[in-house]
Amino acid sequence: MVAEAMTEATLDEDTRGDVLVSQVARTRVQVRKAHSLIGQVYDPRSLARAWERVRDNRGAGGVDRVSIDRFEQDHRRYLTVLHQRLGEGSYRSQPVRRVEIDKPGSAAKRPLGIPTVIDRVCQQALRQVLEPIFEPTFSEVSFGFRPKRSAHMAMRRIWGQLQAGGRWIVDADIADFFGTISHDRLVALVAERVADGKVLSLIRQILTAGVLRDGVYESTIAGTPQGGLCAAAHKEPYALRITQRCS
Repeated sequence: MVAEAMTEATLDEDTRGDVLVSQVARTRVQVRKAHSLIGQVYDPRSLARAWERVRDNRGAGGVDRVSIDRFEQDHRRYLTVLHQRLGEGSYRSQPVRRVEIDKPGSAAKRPLGIPTVIDRVCQQALRQVLEPIFEPTFSEVSFGFRPKRSAHMAMRRIWGQLQAGGRWIVDADIADFFGTISHDRLVALVAERVADGKVLSLIRQILTAGVLRDGVYESTIAGTPQGGLCAAAHKEPYALRITQRCS
């Protein structure tokens, strides 16, 4: 949560045409739309790499109750089926399994959505393709949910600013951010840099897969489940745009 709270705390960026300008680094990043990405998502090498990441992260099984260990026993067949279905356009995400965990420092519960293992592999493969497109456009002072960045790095940055004479720290968060994201708005923001309709459709399908709570299916008209691998990737473009409008 520290990294999440600090992600956008000191962002100061604007856009000029199709060029994003960082006020901090004073660098310009040419933003061009990416085409023909779906083949990279279901490439067998990409799926194999995605499976390795999912396996290393462990985690519980989804609504189908297929565990990491069980998936590993027959992972080649699972990955082959996933490759074929993504290539044919017949892949369909399953609902996430809803569980609630204690929220530190509060009596409230935090809802988590646990996708099936095969859906996590798909999401990880999608993230592997999208992350390099969006990552270069993010601010140098953005630390949450980014590769090779951590809350400790954000704290060191703030400490350096205090040592340089800074006197104010503003801690802000967006209430129920993950639970209230507009699907249409999010897909539209991704579409500003991704021109592959199949990838956009895959993202929307993940968002609208629904939730299974105590055996009862619930549709999802907004939000993205915390616990899914794409939740972090979804937050950055959305939060970045909010910050640009507030700067």
